[in-house]
Amino acid sequence: MVRKIKTNIKNKFLNDYQNHLEKIDTYDLIDKIEKFRKLNFKNITTSELSNEILKVLSYENSASIIPDIRNYPKNTKFYRIRKLDQENLKIPLETIKCEADAWAPPKNIIHKYGRLNKPNESLLYTTPLNCIIPIEEMKIKENEYFALIVYNSKEEIKVNCIGIEKDYEKLGLAKEEIVKAKILDNFLVDEFTREVGEGTEHLYKISELIAKDYFDLPPKFVQDAWLYPSVASKAGYNVCFREEIAKEKLELLGVQLLKYNKKENDYYFQVACVCLLNDDKTFEYLKCSNEKVKKVFPEINYE
Repeated sequence: MVRKIKTNIKNKFLNDYQNHLEKIDTYDLIDKIEKFRKLNFKNITTSELSNEILKVLSYENSASIIPDIRNYPKNTKFYRIRKLDQENLKIPLETIKCEADAWAPPKNIIHKYGRLNKPNESLLYTTPLNCIIPIEEMKIKENEYFALIVYNSKEEIKVNCIGIEKDYEKLGLAKEEIVKAKILDNFLVDEFTREVGEGTEHLYKISELIAKDYFDLPPKFVQDAWLYPSVASKAGYNVCFREEIAKEKLELLGVQLLKYNKKENDYYFQVACVCLLNDDKTFEYLKCSNEKVKKVFPEINYE
């Protein structure tokens, strides 16, 4: 029964998607995007911004987007990075003492918009499979110590993909509709890879609204997280979880304290120590040669 319901939902989305694309005029779509780019995002209200996004991503006030749900299998590694104060590296670190320090930050310290979060909204930002991507996104320098937090998926993770290229022909689209679909997906890529710096965090409102208004399907039943393109790597992705779903779907393996050197395009890591959880949910700092560490992180070179 569940599979049949999901199939019916998918077919409805596909039919609506095809119908909308057929009705959209390509020139009008490009014109809408150009007008959107000229908006004063600093002074626009959230309601106004939401309406402007609707103009681009919809036809007759109905979304011209199809959900793209993909899966990461059980036992997939997800990575997160925390920067460390290079002037205060005394072990144990003040900022990494207990399990809570390795999950999403508490709501009360989140004062600004992030790529998918509003102020006071706690989300867990991760990168699947490849720890190099968050290193580049966080702009970690060579020989600078940082914390690499490693999670393992306890079950299959369903991600709703934003701006990821699709198999357009498999969706039954004609060439003209494929062009329109690519224009829309490129718009999404641009918004989710927009460089945002200190003082311009208001630009994150765009991606936050898009994610919540157009890619937020029922949790667990349809999706577990959002997947969106990486700013640092054109071929890479990030996965963002709501806090409660992250703790349900992911297992915290531990935290590696390490630095790297780069030779040509290769990264060489030096792990100083590893933090593993005790029964009381506090972290124990261990040498890489410790048998517990070897069991959890066999990929570390202990020599």
